[in-house]
Amino acid sequence: MKKKILIVEDERIIAEDIRKCVLNCDYDVIGIVPTGQDTLLKIEEQKPDLILMDIMLEGKLDGIETAEKIISKHDIPVIYITANADDTILARAKKTNPYGYLVKPFEEIDLNAALEIAFYKYNADKELTRSEKRFRKLIQENTDVIIVIDKKRIIQFINNAGEMLFEKSKEQLINTKFEYKFDCEQFCEFEIEKKSEQKRIIEMHVVETEWEHKPVYLATLRDITFRKKIQDELKMSNIKLQKLMEETVNGLVSAMEMRDPYTAGHQKRVAELATKIAEEMGLDKDHVNGIRIASLIHDIGKIHVPSEILSKPGKLTEVEFAIVKSHSKAGYEILRTIEFPWPVAKTVLQHHEKLDGSSYPNGLTGDDIIIEAKILCVADVIEAMSTHRPYRPALSIEKALEEIIKNKSIKYDASAVDACVKIIREQNFCFA
Repeated sequence: MKKKILIVEDERIIAEDIRKCVLNCDYDVIGIVPTGQDTLLKIEEQKPDLILMDIMLEGKLDGIETAEKIISKHDIPVIYITANADDTILARAKKTNPYGYLVKPFEEIDLNAALEIAFYKYNADKELTRSEKRFRKLIQENTDVIIVIDKKRIIQFINNAGEMLFEKSKEQLINTKFEYKFDCEQFCEFEIEKKSEQKRIIEMHVVETEWEHKPVYLATLRDITFRKKIQDELKMSNIKLQKLMEETVNGLVSAMEMRDPYTAGHQKRVAELATKIAEEMGLDKDHVNGIRIASLIHDIGKIHVPSEILSKPGKLTEVEFAIVKSHSKAGYEILRTIEFPWPVAKTVLQHHEKLDGSSYPNGLTGDDIIIEAKILCVADVIEAMSTHRPYRPALSIEKALEEIIKNKSIKYDASAVDACVKIIREQNFCFA
């Protein structure tokens, strides 16, 4: 469909020349009218896509006054055509935001360019208007509160959610001071007292931007009361769960003490050193806690080992030693059904494994052994060599250090060994 052009020109000969040019540019001309009043009537009869408007017209209305009336009622682009281009007329014409301005006489090529630019600009303006409407609708209907605040902390805009949060109308809020403190690019929290309910906890984030060509703050507010409640409940649940796990572990340790006091004391001492090693290695608090728990019960499988073997003063037979070695797997079977938040059962299963695959129960090597078990292994060796055993007296702690240093990166994890040596030699660690 060709675009429809209305020509407003009170000089008939000029009007006909313009009509020919418009037709040659491949547009339709729906009429030629000489006055502003005729223009308004013609628009009502047959809405044009664009108006070519002479500024100097017969009758009460000139072209600029006619354009003002058109703009107030219709969405039609206007291009002014005139032989008079003085500054006063130009100033008046600018206020109507025309889509072009042609000075008579003009060439057909100039008219064609003016029409193409006008339609392009009109379509771009329409798309921009639609985008702005969509954006404003999104802002207004957003469930988060969105506030525009000027540099003097005065509210310039607030969306519908803001009315609900502050229990005031936009009229009451706009042009009032925003009372809550904030730092740009930082999240902050504050409380709001509401008439209709209890206090609400609000999270706010503020950025600097522009609003209507002025620098402003854009604040986004979100009610996080429910989220905070859930977080607090989860925190309490975690505390209760932690307490329950501690009680479970203490129960297992107590059971071990009743059967074999020596083994229970050994586990506590190993846990003390393993925890220090994990901290020195820079593991996070939760990771360290998991190693402490696993260390406290790493020999729980010895419940299945006859007490006469555990307390035997002499050298164990091959059969007896095989029974003792089974405690790693036995401990794993006891612990694997307990849902710890750490790999406790796996740590207990692997705590005698060495990097070179020379130990039990599965002869694992290198990275097949988890870091928790590697740390526990080093602590276990130090404690076992430096304390009394039924079958031999205690060796010095320096002898124990010599063992792990000599076999660093061969049997024992290098980082765990380095941390252990530093703790004992530089921090003067000793078993309680």
